[in-house]
Amino acid sequence: MAEKLRVGVISANWGMRAHLPAWHATGEAHVQAVCTSRRETAEAAAAKYGVANAHWDALAMCADPELDIIDVGTRPDLRAPMVLAALASRKHVLASANFAPDLVTARTMRDAARDAGTVCVLDSVFPWQPAHREIKQMLERGEVGRPIAVHARLFISHFAAPDGGGQGWKWFGVRKHGASAMRNLGTHSLILLTWLLGPVQAVTAQMTIANEEWRFPDGSVQRPEVEDTAQLMLQFASGAMGVLTLGWSSPAKTGWYMELTGEQTTVVTTDKSGFPCGPRLKLSKGVAGRPLETVTVASAFQCTDDIHFDQPPSVPQAYDIACAVKDMVRVIRHGGSPLPSFEDAYHVEAVLHAAHRAAISRKWIAIDRA
Repeated sequence: MAEKLRVGVISANWGMRAHLPAWHATGEAHVQAVCTSRRETAEAAAAKYGVANAHWDALAMCADPELDIIDVGTRPDLRAPMVLAALASRKHVLASANFAPDLVTARTMRDAARDAGTVCVLDSVFPWQPAHREIKQMLERGEVGRPIAVHARLFISHFAAPDGGGQGWKWFGVRKHGASAMRNLGTHSLILLTWLLGPVQAVTAQMTIANEEWRFPDGSVQRPEVEDTAQLMLQFASGAMGVLTLGWSSPAKTGWYMELTGEQTTVVTTDKSGFPCGPRLKLSKGVAGRPLETVTVASAFQCTDDIHFDQPPSVPQAYDIACAVKDMVRVIRHGGSPLPSFEDAYHVEAVLHAAHRAAISRKWIAIDRA
């Protein structure tokens, strides 16, 4: 077997809890370095997770000749210099979603990836969930028929109540950091929808701040600057139409729902537990006016033969991340197109940029294809 690829992770929180076990589960990559903004936290993370090298200068780590892949898990407003430094050193890059704080930065990162010629992937894993891969195969086989409409919804409850899970994500509420329910939840949802249905050509949207105070278990209160609820109407270049509804302050954690209707078949995926996770995602379909029936996802889409965790990960999404980074390793070794690529990420960023403009102007906005 080829020598394992060496990974440096910028993030001691999600990066260590979700990404480190996913990289190791591939059997083809090893996390060799971790970076945070301070020496004490970097060294503590390295010791806790058994990582050989601790860094507290991200740009220096991005230039380390001992590393093959840089996994950038920082906030969107901090990410671009790190991604650009990694690309300048001809590293492969895994960047967290959402992609960038704005469209200009997204274009800069995409163009730098083109120039570097390395494998660059967005950490947005809905296309790697088995039920969604089954739907992709059904579309390619023609079983669904021409796609007519899609309705997707993602509601989580991070900021609905003090114990909603938002304690570690307070930065989401500060506009300069590049987050919002539309941008964060929308990135993941749109990566999937555009993978299934192709590019979006126009969008209109509405958004609001429904929950004006976030309360946390430590007694702190935050007034968010960004919308927590949004709805997008989508025109796909293929002629399909779509509605995407998003919220992260939902009183009830109703989770994920997607209904895709074609000329011949309706397919539905659901995960009522919150942010969708492949092992929990349910698939059903219906034809000829009959009720939906549960579909058993083919084992070929489970990705279990190539993924081996030493112990069950504490973050269930690590299963989906492992499938994505396993494919990234495949592309690095053998060539091909990664999923989702920085090209895919840029298109979704362009859709979100247009949706924000549309919500203000109350107009349909065409998507930038530059």
